[in-house]
Amino acid sequence: MFKSLKQLHWSIFALALSSGVIMTGFMMIFPLLPEYAGQLGFGEYDLGLLVAAFFVGRVLLQFPLGVLSDRVGRRHIMSASLLLFTVATAAFALTTGWLSMMVLRLLQGVAASGFAVASQSYINDRTPTELRGLANGVTSSAINIGVIAGPVLGGVLAQAFNIQFPFWIGGILGAICFTLSLGIPDISVHDQSSDWDELLPRPSRVKRVFASVCSLPSFSLSLVQFLLMMAITIFLYSAPILTATLLDWSSSDIALAFAISGAAAAISSPFLGQLSDRVGRIRLMAFGLITLTAQGLIVYFHPNSLLVMAAFALGGAGTPAYFNAFYSLIGDVTVPSERGAVTGFVGSFGEWGSIIGSSLLGPIAWRSIGVTAPMAADALVALLTLVLILAIRVPLQRQVGDRSCKSG
Repeated sequence: MFKSLKQLHWSIFALALSSGVIMTGFMMIFPLLPEYAGQLGFGEYDLGLLVAAFFVGRVLLQFPLGVLSDRVGRRHIMSASLLLFTVATAAFALTTGWLSMMVLRLLQGVAASGFAVASQSYINDRTPTELRGLANGVTSSAINIGVIAGPVLGGVLAQAFNIQFPFWIGGILGAICFTLSLGIPDISVHDQSSDWDELLPRPSRVKRVFASVCSLPSFSLSLVQFLLMMAITIFLYSAPILTATLLDWSSSDIALAFAISGAAAAISSPFLGQLSDRVGRIRLMAFGLITLTAQGLIVYFHPNSLLVMAAFALGGAGTPAYFNAFYSLIGDVTVPSERGAVTGFVGSFGEWGSIIGSSLLGPIAWRSIGVTAPMAADALVALLTLVLILAIRVPLQRQVGDRSCKSG
């Protein structure tokens, strides 16, 4: 493991740090929501929209920013996104108005989407196939550390100072990452252009872009990601409600369960990423989906608190097993000149699954059937995702083989 880590370019670790900082900035708002309700008088829908605005930015611009990264270079999009994140996060500390907060959260989402699609494409550009899973695993580990660190920083700093202070710290961390990004060497890809006239959408170029994102590998992976993100958000929505209602968990118990899940993901991610390099992407994705299905079923049956806590840890390890292999697989089945477009399209398509799962399927199942119904839906969707990835594994593996032959 450590010998393989030394083979990774230093920029991979800089991108991992930046990914962790962005996730920290996203997560630090959650422990502050009660303060916004109490001090600023925000209602339930106000808080919900404040959280959702981040995802709206990700849905709208991942695809176009991915296409743009293919044309102007990954580093330009990453640096611009980190600068936008820095400004929007620091500005969040200067306002207490709901509308201005909404706009800033939307801009944070835009920044996160631009950085995610460009950095994922850059990692796949920079690393060879045999190290691609490990590189994505390092980034995934940093993201999961951000999942844990964000709420802790937000809660602790707000209690020690005020509810604006965490966002000053987030802005400072973003500025450090922006500075680091300026030193990352760019990688030229085929068809990249620095001439702005050449960036205008011509019919032939538009046709080529849409042909790449509508190809079998891109469309099938988009559908897989759509279902998986739906399952994950249903779980995030329903697990706290089910455990609090049927196991009498307190908010501290729920926070501990998610912390255990995040820690399991952060620790296991690099190892699982390297494992996908050795045993294959499809197998690791299948393993991750099996663990996520098992997690949903255990929580659905909720035999006791200890086993449910273990299920959170199991799901925490299963999540990076899937995602590391998934994003590495995108790199395996794409060429650099279309990689940003495909990554952005798949990511944007998946976010719709997040929105549908958390705002429609979860609430409808709960209201129509009962408190355990969303968790059953979570396990069912995860299982359906597993069936789909196994059904398309042959054409995907054939595509990987074709890319390997062409690059060889």
